[in-house]
Amino acid sequence: MVANPDLIFRALADETRRRTLTVLKQHELSVSELVSVLDQPQSTVSRHLRVLRDASLIRDRRNGNAVMYSVAVSGPSEDSDPSGGIMDWLGRQELPRSIYGRLDSVLRKRKEMSREFFDSLGRRWDTLREDSFGSQFELEAFMALLPDNWTVADIGTGTGYMLPLLARHFRRVIGVEPASRMIEAATERVEREGLGNVELRTGELEELPISKGSVDLALAVLVLHHVASPASAVSELRRISRAGGAVLLVEQFAHQSESFRRRMQDRWWGFEPGELITWLEAAGFSDCRSVKLATTELADDAPELFAVTARCREN
Repeated sequence: MVANPDLIFRALADETRRRTLTVLKQHELSVSELVSVLDQPQSTVSRHLRVLRDASLIRDRRNGNAVMYSVAVSGPSEDSDPSGGIMDWLGRQELPRSIYGRLDSVLRKRKEMSREFFDSLGRRWDTLREDSFGSQFELEAFMALLPDNWTVADIGTGTGYMLPLLARHFRRVIGVEPASRMIEAATERVEREGLGNVELRTGELEELPISKGSVDLALAVLVLHHVASPASAVSELRRISRAGGAVLLVEQFAHQSESFRRRMQDRWWGFEPGELITWLEAAGFSDCRSVKLATTELADDAPELFAVTARCREN
């Protein structure tokens, strides 16, 4: 919207208002901060701000309990709007050193208050952040790096723990699980959360009920140590993957914890990353890479975890 020229020039007739605009051209400030910078009573500053706002020269936004002010024109404006050129001119004007000194003091105090806030939280920050936003938002943000038109297979989906996260990002999700009780739980989750792009299928991991070359990304998270023939399951991942498709395996490092194996009813005592890479390469995958996961909340007898990624070779 083009500002009223009469209001603009009337607003700029006062030196304090011109200085206010010059300061706000450089930094967004609250009323209390402007009071300190301009060394004026709050009533005076508020009155000047009202005049500048009526002239459409400044804008405000709420930031917590404070209202922050900034200039309304951030760049060149239309020829019919005089405010653009005026704001550019004001931005080049020198202010008294005393104002610059008080502005620097205000900005330093703002930084110190921010540091003091985070210092006071200390290690409670992680809990506060998770209580506010949950524990998966970083993972979901990273998933935005992947194409959203992919078809993703969650092999050994179990109760469908990952399905809501996958369904929010990818066009189509197929969950495969051999255990009927697990499928029931996953079905309840899908229906409860209204995941219309998720399809659940019952099937063995060594003989997946998915057509050849139809999957862009295959996930097998803590699955292979439960199957009789992990190498056969890896071959199935290759069969269902399209050329250039990706696979992500998450597994337990080889361990000797009998209590953990019994509790989890594992067939295999974990693996070495090299074993999985050997099976992947033999099945037709390339660009294999393994990484140890920095799990921080392991049970006392639980093994550490690693991930392996690979690409389906294009024939």
